[in-house]
Amino acid sequence: MVKTLVFIHGWASSPAIWQGQIEYFSKNYEVISPDISAAKDIREAAGSVNNSLKDKKDFILIGWSLGWLVILELLKNFNISPQGLVAVNSTPKLIDDGYLGLGLSKTHLAKMIRDCKRNPKKTFEDFYKNTFSDIGKTMLKGVKLKNSDYEKLIYGLYILRDGDYRDFLKAIDIPTLLITGTRDSICPKEASTYMHKMIEGAQLKVLDSGHIPFIEKDEEFNGLVEDFIKGLLPKSG
Repeated sequence: MVKTLVFIHGWASSPAIWQGQIEYFSKNYEVISPDISAAKDIREAAGSVNNSLKDKKDFILIGWSLGWLVILELLKNFNISPQGLVAVNSTPKLIDDGYLGLGLSKTHLAKMIRDCKRNPKKTFEDFYKNTFSDIGKTMLKGVKLKNSDYEKLIYGLYILRDGDYRDFLKAIDIPTLLITGTRDSICPKEASTYMHKMIEGAQLKVLDSGHIPFIEKDEEFNGLVEDFIKGLLPKSG
């Protein structure tokens, strides 16, 4: 039986991004959300999550965007045994080299890195405003980024630039739920469709949302996760 849910945030965010899910699922589960924003590389980010899992059993991992890459790193290089996985608007490789035919290009991300070095605050704000429209503007009011945090944004962009776990997907033998949005321009739904074909037995659910379905379509999102957890229960009889 699942006892603990581990929510892992994405780039330019923090555990606070999951506040709605923390409040909802805490009624029936232990919920933890490690902060990976200070990690300088994917290994360090995965190590932070791994440390939060000490003495934890019967848990599932839920990762949004960059958070899913961290989960893949955990599965590949750390000794963990989650009961299930949930990939939220994610991709095994953000930069499209032709394997999807759409998504962010290497040139686009290189520009983001240059802009972030020059003005990280503006890069952060533009990311949310351009990607999430009115919802992004609302989110900005609740996300505080201090000057000391600006440099950390670069680390996440490097992780997104370099991460490539396509060859690892077929090795995953854990129940997996893939949730994506029809209007996601960062991690297009085709990336989840690709993973659905590569991960044996994976479930794919598509919501009418952008990059953050757990805020845009929170009730539907929470319901999908809840149904997935119930499906992990051993069948009686």
